[in-house]
Amino acid sequence: MRSPPSPPSPVLRPSTLAAALGLALSGAAQAQSAPEPPPTALAPVVVTANPLRNSETAAPVSVLAGDALVLRRGSTLGETLNGLPGVSSSYFGPNASRPVIRGLDGERVKVLSNGGASLDASTLSFDHAVPIDPLIVDRIEVLRGPGALLYGGSAVGGVVQALDNRIPQEPLQGVSGAAEARIGGAENERAGAALVETGNGRLAVHADVFRRDTSDLRVPRHAPVEADGTVLPETRTVRNSASETRGGAVGGSLFFDRGRIGLSADTYDNRYGAVAEPDVLIKMKRDHLGLSGEFKSPDAWLRTVRAQFNSTRYRHEEVEGDGSVGTTFQTSGQELRVEADHAPLGTLRGTLGVQLEDSDFSALGDEAFVPSTHTRRGALFVLEQRPWSGGLLSAARGSSTPG
Repeated sequence: MRSPPSPPSPVLRPSTLAAALGLALSGAAQAQSAPEPPPTALAPVVVTANPLRNSETAAPVSVLAGDALVLRRGSTLGETLNGLPGVSSSYFGPNASRPVIRGLDGERVKVLSNGGASLDASTLSFDHAVPIDPLIVDRIEVLRGPGALLYGGSAVGGVVQALDNRIPQEPLQGVSGAAEARIGGAENERAGAALVETGNGRLAVHADVFRRDTSDLRVPRHAPVEADGTVLPETRTVRNSASETRGGAVGGSLFFDRGRIGLSADTYDNRYGAVAEPDVLIKMKRDHLGLSGEFKSPDAWLRTVRAQFNSTRYRHEEVEGDGSVGTTFQTSGQELRVEADHAPLGTLRGTLGVQLEDSDFSALGDEAFVPSTHTRRGALFVLEQRPWSGGLLSAARGSSTPG
């Protein structure tokens, strides 16, 4: 791939203008009334990426959810998180952007979907998108510090976890749903997502669907320059930056007295242009099957045991202007993870676990710059925390064996 064009100037979206107007009106109304006393305490925020979910975390954590996520939601995961404390993003046009934490990217930032690795090719090149659409995500967590070690020794920058409740975590009663529509912006975005959930206290079912279409990104008038120095005619768009994204999922959980077990299946299909080359279209598809369970035993030494299994098939084709496929990236693999929280040892609380991975990766074609690989990996990890006079002490230890 040749070097991408310079990033376009930011353009305010209608949703951003509406949010700013709403905040301005709200501020004016509050200025005319007597100020209310500040609340005595803030509501707790549970960080699911921290295995000790009901305890404090010593690591710096950023959480996006609710209205804050809706207002920041972009077309990519990197664009959505860009600007959070210590977080920026790579940029290869409006369709490929990956989180960068404290200046580290690629394999040094682990991207998870509901606790499982996404198993894609986004770490190989900046033009490879992450197969997670923020449109359907209802919570994103950025975890740094010792706790990130539980997700692999390479995650020295941190961990980004996207959560979508496709395997319901809590019992549901009745029927509920949500929908979101987005239109406008510099890329003429037309997007929508909808989900429905239902349950009877024992069985909970989730289904969702989403779609996003964009046109070539509009920017100030400029003359693109090819890699060989050729100056192209002036234009007001970033060439070959349009995209079509769609996907959906169905899942469910069965709840019993001391835990739950759930299953989900989802698909993600993305077709987008490679902005550095006017005639290259990237076709990306990921199919995923997830199984998750949790068992609680308050009187045992291992108080809570969580397990999850993920199976993923990923395919990424770079299609030339004549319709031929130049390069194909493929990944298929399985991942098993088991975590257990032990009973408190005095003031010491902790979790321990094991993770097993087995995956095949291949890159075939004109730009296959990495060899095909078969990876087997096993890891053990432990995280312990205890309070002290200065706050909270946290330490983690991991050991992995590649195969």
